[in-house]
Amino acid sequence: MKPFVFFLTCFLLLFSSFSILGQTKTEVFNIRALGMNVGTITVNQQIDGDRLVVEAISQVEVRIIFKFKVKYIQTSVYEKGELVTSLLQTYKKGEVNSNTRLTKRGIGYELNKDGEKSYINDKIYYSGSLLYFHEPISVKNLYFEINGKKTIVEPTKAHTYLITDPQNGKKNEYMYKNGVLKQAIIKHNMANVYLTLNEQLIKTASSN
Repeated sequence: MKPFVFFLTCFLLLFSSFSILGQTKTEVFNIRALGMNVGTITVNQQIDGDRLVVEAISQVEVRIIFKFKVKYIQTSVYEKGELVTSLLQTYKKGEVNSNTRLTKRGIGYELNKDGEKSYINDKIYYSGSLLYFHEPISVKNLYFEINGKKTIVEPTKAHTYLITDPQNGKKNEYMYKNGVLKQAIIKHNMANVYLTLNEQLIKTASSN
């Protein structure tokens, strides 16, 4: 079970974040695995002119033999369509457990993961944090902020895409409605993880 918990952790880290004054949007996604609801991701996106900020807050709790509880906050910032910075913090027992920062440096990026640095010699125009509110129409490649790895985006049918996990080579499926992620199916040898837009919250908010 520990390998699956580790996978679930990595899955959440591969996704998240943005926020700022201007046009604002918030959605909540439910996380389900092993037949259980294991957490949520709350995503806030704000746009101010050429600046785009997305903040994703993930909270997961799994109770199988032992209790596993963790929280992630990732904030990524785009300016004029290009990623300029991303910060991911992992919390355990209410304290910061790890930091991963991706910062634009010259023609590439510096990735600093708990003090261990590496360099990405490329420009990033689409990363994992954009998957929530920006359907990857005409997008061929995607970068994950957590590890700086580049992967392929393949359209399969209308508003549906396969994105290859650079860690295990499996193709995960992402489905969109009106440009917003509706559901993602993340594949693992032990169990699939389902990320689903909480449309009931949308209906409730619209009726108020």
